[in-house]
Amino acid sequence: MAACIGDALAMIERRFWFLAGLFLTTLSALCLEVLATRLLSVMTWYHLSFFAVSTAMFGMAAGALQVYLGGQRFSGAEAPRALARYAALFALMIPVCHIALLCIPVPVGFSTHALAVLLSLTLLLAVPFYCAGVVVTLALTRIPGKIGLYYAVDLVGAALGALLVLPLLENGDISSAHLWCAALAAAAACCFRVFAGMPRSFLALGLLAVFSATAWMNPRSNSPLAVWFSKGQLIHYEHVTDDFWNIHAQLLVRESTEGGYQYWGAGESAPRGKTVQRLRMVLDGDAGTVMTEWDESRKGLDWVKYDVTALPYHLRKRGDVAVIGVGGGRDLLTALWSECESVRGVEINGHFIELLEGQLRDYAHIADQPEVSLIHDEARSYFTRCEDDFDIIQMSLIDTWAATGAGAFTLTENGLYTMDAWRVFLERLKPGGIFSVSRWYHPENVSESNRLLALGVAALLERGVSDPSKHIALVSRHRVGNLMVSPSPLTDMDLERIHAVADALQFRVLAAPDTLPDDEQMLAIYTARSDSDLAVAVQHDIFDYTPPTDERPYFFNILKPRHAFNLLDIIEAGNAGGTGASSGEEGVASGNLAATSTLMMLGLVSLFLVLVVILAPLTARGLPTMKGTHFVISVLYFASIGLGFMLVQVAFMQRFSVYLGHPTHAVVVILFSMILASGVGSFLSDRIDVESRNKLTLAFPLAICLLLFIERAAVQTVIESTLHLGLVTRSALVVLMVVPVSVLLGLCFPIGMRLVQRLSNDAAPWMWGVNGASGVLGAVLAVGISMWAGIGASLVCAALLYASVTIYARFLAAAPAAGEKT
Repeated sequence: MAACIGDALAMIERRFWFLAGLFLTTLSALCLEVLATRLLSVMTWYHLSFFAVSTAMFGMAAGALQVYLGGQRFSGAEAPRALARYAALFALMIPVCHIALLCIPVPVGFSTHALAVLLSLTLLLAVPFYCAGVVVTLALTRIPGKIGLYYAVDLVGAALGALLVLPLLENGDISSAHLWCAALAAAAACCFRVFAGMPRSFLALGLLAVFSATAWMNPRSNSPLAVWFSKGQLIHYEHVTDDFWNIHAQLLVRESTEGGYQYWGAGESAPRGKTVQRLRMVLDGDAGTVMTEWDESRKGLDWVKYDVTALPYHLRKRGDVAVIGVGGGRDLLTALWSECESVRGVEINGHFIELLEGQLRDYAHIADQPEVSLIHDEARSYFTRCEDDFDIIQMSLIDTWAATGAGAFTLTENGLYTMDAWRVFLERLKPGGIFSVSRWYHPENVSESNRLLALGVAALLERGVSDPSKHIALVSRHRVGNLMVSPSPLTDMDLERIHAVADALQFRVLAAPDTLPDDEQMLAIYTARSDSDLAVAVQHDIFDYTPPTDERPYFFNILKPRHAFNLLDIIEAGNAGGTGASSGEEGVASGNLAATSTLMMLGLVSLFLVLVVILAPLTARGLPTMKGTHFVISVLYFASIGLGFMLVQVAFMQRFSVYLGHPTHAVVVILFSMILASGVGSFLSDRIDVESRNKLTLAFPLAICLLLFIERAAVQTVIESTLHLGLVTRSALVVLMVVPVSVLLGLCFPIGMRLVQRLSNDAAPWMWGVNGASGVLGAVLAVGISMWAGIGASLVCAALLYASVTIYARFLAAAPAAGEKT
């Protein structure tokens, strides 16, 4: 009896170590996946952040395929030992590949060199996930036991891994977060060694100790492991005083230096000789903002009035002001100069507010002013629930050059430049209030200005304004344009003041009620009196000037699909005054061209890796022993659910990025909810009897199709009616919207695998490979579809794919099982 109890306790203990190792592996892997989106947003022009998700899937699929094709190396008594080996390799590869990634400057544009760099970068990203894929597949398919329990532990670890990113970045940096992931993986290796009955390994324990120690020490070091290249350029840390990380951005604070006043578009008589102390802060290696030292003297703020971004304050002095995007506080200083009664700064990145209210409070003195209040929130959400009205709402250059270039690949800034967003902003203005939006401008690069003007006209038409031109003025200086939109017509006094300031400071009035635009297309947009007029006015062969919406929120992505890869067309348009390409200026179109070429290269890299790493080994092994028709239908089934799943996942990430305020918020919430819910679906799939031709086998793909169409139709209404709620509540609502369809999505793979295994005992590797390959390609396809057809189009395509799954499932369910007579 005692011996039996001892054996049972020993078995329970071994099972505990196995489950602990599985939990730590998936916890580390999913945390690493989300970290990859943040790392790539700093290293590149936001091109690859969503691609990190499909790269992780590629690595996991390759690892799973290795187990299926590995034969005896991963079977029987060798499986527990292989778990320990690959878990240790997973732990080791995380820092090795991370350091290698930090050494790679990613070039912009289409070239053989850029293609090679992207291939190298993708492989380095995928290697740790390959190791994790081997571990997870071994655990779920080669270790006897309760598969439901194993799968539950796997999913709980993965879901919590998505959430783990938040505290790791808030309390450290990107490299220390990777090292903590490596420490978790090393702990998993130690657990698997105990489970396998292997002797203690100083290597695994040493990795755990070293990675834990370095993860803790790195952010506290004088020379930490950090991102060395951003947007292809070396980051110079010698004058950096602070390096902050969170899910929004990396923020570098440089030493205070003496320099001239910061202007975006300085007027002719702006003071040039005077200098002030100022420090520069850099977001994600490229976007800059400046904090100016101020002694609280209001007379010392006269210099701000010379900037074109200050124009609305010449019209509405001493009012109530809200500034979207506080940054270093430059626009807040302008509001203080104009003696505003209240100044409210809304900033999504909490580090800026922490600096203004804490570490740099005595430097900027902005937070000391009684009329100033700083609010950490996403602008749309805040103004939706705000009950106050304002004389001025200012949004100056809220983007990065990364956003301008990446176009559809970034969503934080894009979400502020949609009709849905401007509806909210205009509703929070007093009757004579002004919504001021400053954007980059160049006389030969009017593309972005045209779209900005179209957005203003469309927003006013939606409010029932019969003649939007009476409510809009567009004024420029150098490379910045300031669009001012008011719910009420601009008065004669407003126009007199605009022209007086413009004459004094040599601003250029591009459009005003008494000054029509010189540019023909800008004139047509400005004078549009109806939606149909505007639809005609925005037409252009190359550029997309249509007002963005939340459905297609890509304000910065102006190139139409058929010209997205054609540099000659863009240059010709530049010669006609469209993009600035002919003059060598860095227009938004050239940035779009780089982004689109990157998307094309990502597609080529994905296709190459899928062919070489997944399909080539399967082909070398040979086709499974099943009828050719059955094989083709099986491949179509698993390709459809692989593509469909990624189309849904990426569309959800993009759609809810606007709702939750940041892409990484959406990645975390979507991964967390979809992993858990699809896991529940996979667990429930065991209760569906495919042998009896159960009608549920055919009904669930149609249910997915129906739910996706409902999501597409209802999501905007839900967003608009709940945007005023807090982030936690909105995140919970996203989970509620995502979970039902995700549960059904989780049914597809296990039911499909059971249907195929009825027909062939050796088809599983092929189906795993096809599903993984389709998922990798689906991520790139999803971005392309949403760029040019809208996010909802991705959901429609996914719905059609799942509708086709009904046909494939019915065929496979009706086919006679292997050995069964027809």
